[in-house]
Amino acid sequence: MAAVAALPAFVSEDPALAARWRALESEEARARFWYWGWSGFYGAVVAGEVVIAATSSNEGAKISAYYNIGFSGAGMLGVLLFPPPAAYGLDAVRAMPEDTEEQRAAKRRALGELFDREASRERWYHSPWNHVIGLAVNAGFSAILYFGYKLGGRALLTLTAGSAIWEAQIWTHPTAARDTADSLAGGLRIHPVFFGNGVGIAGTF
Repeated sequence: MAAVAALPAFVSEDPALAARWRALESEEARARFWYWGWSGFYGAVVAGEVVIAATSSNEGAKISAYYNIGFSGAGMLGVLLFPPPAAYGLDAVRAMPEDTEEQRAAKRRALGELFDREASRERWYHSPWNHVIGLAVNAGFSAILYFGYKLGGRALLTLTAGSAIWEAQIWTHPTAARDTADSLAGGLRIHPVFFGNGVGIAGTF
């Protein structure tokens, strides 16, 4: 059984703050993997589409590649420029001094603010709106290929593959901070649950 890391002294006397620390610490490595994994994935897609656009003799493939370069490039920048706060935020909190009570209080505030940012991001990332936006973006891109260029097959591929990638990015995003925030808040929380063939409602106390 793996040993549990000891809590830092500045949070050890506050159970709620300790829970926040544990949540951020538990998903730190996963958040970094998510950040670099998706950045690398989009970068690889851009590189591949650049090769297709430069070498393919198929006009449809070139058109699709041009759009994919822009679409995947935007996705890569969106990940690179806005990393999960949990990915590297704890490093800054760890580096803060805690020799005096004022310093420890500032460190506790910084931890709380970092946790709130991460929990808010995770709540948004897994919200129904993000699913809707992903479907709308990919449907719009597909509509351009279908109605603008009559590329029916590529439009269908873009809709299905693009939506699947968007969903994968959502479902692989960490959730520990959100779940901990909900647990600390208490009470009944109702939220949608997305399945492969529909949507359900779940509640947590």
